Amino acid sequence: MKVLIIDNSSLFHEMLEDIFSASDATALICDTAGQGMEKLKSQHFDFICVSMYLEDGDGISLTKTIRNTTAYKHIPIILFTSEESDDLYVDALSSGVTEVFHKKDVQQLINFINHFALQQQPISGRVLYVEDVSSQRQLITELFTKRGLVVDAFAAAEQAWQSYLQHDYDLVVTDIVLEGSMTGMALTNRIRRLDNEKGDVPILAITGFDDISRRIELFYLGVSDYVIKPLIEEELIARVRNLIQAKQFYMESVRQRQRAEAADNAKSEFLSRMSHELRTPLNAILGFSQLIMTDPEYPLAPIQQDSMTSIRQAGSHLLNLINDILDISKIEAGEVTFDIKEARLDDIVDNAVKQVMPTIEEHDIEFLAYSIPSELKVKVDVTRLHQVMLNLLSNAIKYNSEHGKIQILCKPLDDKFVLVGIKDTGFGLTEQQQAQLFTPFSRVGQNAGIEGTGLGLVICRQLMNAMGGQIDLKSKQDQGSVFWLKIPKA
Repeated sequence: MKVLIIDNSSLFHEMLEDIFSASDATALICDTAGQGMEKLKSQHFDFICVSMYLEDGDGISLTKTIRNTTAYKHIPIILFTSEESDDLYVDALSSGVTEVFHKKDVQQLINFINHFALQQQPISGRVLYVEDVSSQRQLITELFTKRGLVVDAFAAAEQAWQSYLQHDYDLVVTDIVLEGSMTGMALTNRIRRLDNEKGDVPILAITGFDDISRRIELFYLGVSDYVIKPLIEEELIARVRNLIQAKQFYMESVRQRQRAEAADNAKSEFLSRMSHELRTPLNAILGFSQLIMTDPEYPLAPIQQDSMTSIRQAGSHLLNLINDILDISKIEAGEVTFDIKEARLDDIVDNAVKQVMPTIEEHDIEFLAYSIPSELKVKVDVTRLHQVMLNLLSNAIKYNSEHGKIQILCKPLDDKFVLVGIKDTGFGLTEQQQAQLFTPFSRVGQNAGIEGTGLGLVICRQLMNAMGGQIDLKSKQDQGSVFWLKIPKA
């Protein structure tokens, strides 16, 4: 990229030379407007920078003169100034200046240059080009090829259509009015009727009609963009580049999503297989340790009994972790089936409470009376909601304060949902800890001496979401927590 710099400050010269050398650009510097115009006549430049104040004129007047030169009608021109004035900015843009930079905004200038340099790089992709005028077809084909594109050019839409069906293209460029039985609009229509990626390729229409209704009609047909004859090289290339890059970015995002989904499925399958493989020997360890601890013929010494107790506790914790991982992997893999049906909410809650009541009494926790109307029915998988209730009640027991309280709350929201809350008087959580609570293996703000896998709440959230419900938390540090279940009504 060749850059012409017209500025009379030697200090600024050095700064600009460093900037452009870092962007692989060749910079030529002139002190006056007259010298700059001489260079523009004798050489071709891709980028022009002028200062506002020169010895023989000003940057705005010089820009107007440059724009009157056919070769530089569309070349970017940057104006440098030490002033900050809205009027100057408006005058500069109306004269043909591309952008105005304050001389202190060096980093912004670097960003602009880097972006422009990227736009000048070769374009990669394959283009299907349809144009029935031979000279125009040859000119545009050479232009595209010079920019790095592979071009299949045809005079008739019928030939282009057959080629389109046989090959993959990144862009279709077609004149709207073509000789033969098929027009460019008909070709566009056929492409858009195809399934999958074939029907989604961007289409750039070339038209001689600068009419609003025709342009709207083109977009309705499925054209992605259009250019109006006579064609301007810079505009055509800019639109081609944008359409191809957009298509390539989209396809890359699709591939990334597919790779991520494949990796996620592989992870879930691996976890599922490994969980099964691990549970078999682990159950044997737990079973034999139980036999050893309870064998009346060979009683254990106290120190051995303590060691076997530690083994059983560690094994039980590991088995719980494996079971939770297996549950998550099954849910994520879509292998968990849900039997959604109507059920009485009070029956589900009562059964869960009865199951944990011995543990509540063991921890000397006060369980407050609750009331759920018998006519209140929900539409859930009873087993899965029971599992969620057990998990939340167990947490309310484990993380409660000494001689704490547990209360179950029930509040119908509307005709669609009912809220069930499990309230404790435990440690409570800060806002930062709450934000991390539903993250796998996260046990923020909890006593490290209390057993847990950090997966229970993650499983609860996934189960509630799968049943069309939600789980949420309200908590204050040292004031306890309330876990709310938003459950679909029958």
